Amino acid sequence: METAQWIQLGTVIVALLALGISLGNTARSRVKQIEDDYVRRYWSILDKMPSDALVNSRPRRTSREARRAARLYLRLCEDEMELRAMGWVGKRTWTEWRSGIRAQLQQWPIDEEWERIRNGDLEARTRDQFKELKKLHSDPCHDPCKHRFIVRKWRGL
Repeated sequence: METAQWIQLGTVIVALLALGISLGNTARSRVKQIEDDYVRRYWSILDKMPSDALVNSRPRRTSREARRAARLYLRLCEDEMELRAMGWVGKRTWTEWRSGIRAQLQQWPIDEEWERIRNGDLEARTRDQFKELKKLHSDPCHDPCKHRFIVRKWRGL
């Protein structure tokens, strides 16, 4: 091979490496953006929680608004787990979210609403929902991400 061909080959290799690095950075940036959006949703739902929930005080009767906020939180958790399964939530973030979710499942008013969902006390349409959350409830180490090593590294998972 002549010098010009070696230079061309080297240029192609460098261009492919730069493209790969750029695509990897774009994927990691998108993961971070999605994670940030879900953190904003979390705080928005937390703002809807009754003040008793924020100080871990259980009133005699759970209001309709408290149950609604708890249901919104549980839906958020299920959505986060579905995103993790699709590879759009990083491992470090998932580890933090998982421990937070497990802790919240034991706090009022979320614990009451979660108990109603698990026991099937709610309408029939909720019985087939929250599959990932039910897996996490039974297995504290549950990780919905099923992507292979290469995809995990590529997206920073």
